[in-house]
Amino acid sequence: MSRLFIGFFMAFIVLPSLAMAQRSFEDGVNLLKKGEIQQAKSILLEYKEKEEAIDLLGDIASFNKNWDKAIEFYRDLVDRDPDSAEYNFKLGGALGMKALEGSKFQAALLVPEMKKSLLTAAELDPQHVEVRRVLVEFYMQIPSLLGGGKNAAMEYVKELEEINKVEAHLARAYIYKTQEESEAFQEEIGKAITVAVSNPGLVARNHVNYELGERAAVLNIYPDKASGFLERYIADYGYKDLESPAFAYLHLARIEASQNNREEALKNINLALNHKVVFPEAEKEKMRILQM
Repeated sequence: MSRLFIGFFMAFIVLPSLAMAQRSFEDGVNLLKKGEIQQAKSILLEYKEKEEAIDLLGDIASFNKNWDKAIEFYRDLVDRDPDSAEYNFKLGGALGMKALEGSKFQAALLVPEMKKSLLTAAELDPQHVEVRRVLVEFYMQIPSLLGGGKNAAMEYVKELEEINKVEAHLARAYIYKTQEESEAFQEEIGKAITVAVSNPGLVARNHVNYELGERAAVLNIYPDKASGFLERYIADYGYKDLESPAFAYLHLARIEASQNNREEALKNINLALNHKVVFPEAEKEKMRILQM
């Protein structure tokens, strides 16, 4: 075997690995922004010593609903920077999601750390909207013996009123929904939509676009505004959004169907099914649309 061939063969093996080693942290971030999540993850794992990489890896784990891994990353971040409101919030959120999806026994074990993380985040950042939204839901779900209930939740609604009125209306709507006060729930959703339309800058998180659109679609109110919110959610969808665009397309299909726009409804329901292959709810809706 000639030295030339051996040299070529070794170059064939070594050069790809050198190229892999040259992938920068910024390459991973850019891939993540483009939605190429798995490719981004493989690069970011090479930079696990960087705080920013751990943060993004936690977000990717959350996007994939791998709560154990997300908790692992976020705990690491809180250990490194216990005074970060965002890290405490993310840890509390991941713990909360794991608690929701696990057994009651498992949830009971997670609640103390979750509560501590969320309250720490709220204390560290008086303007943090997301943690206050989560705390409203948290206090409405835990028993009064553990400090839960409407009064505790309303304290954070009051704080949201000073920070972001759209989020405040949505938080109050959640309280009414939990208490099965349907008229009050619908009234708050209507107020949230009205404020969001007149002050679009208050829709600072893409998830709020989904929340407004989904609530309006379910209540069958403001169809044009609901469609606008859902379309913006789909257009801006990224790794920080936990609701698949499939659900946004499903609601768009239902809005169009409610207005007897059969072709548009069918187009959107097919897009929903393209995003989520196993989707019985969308299959059922498609059958209903086809019968229009």
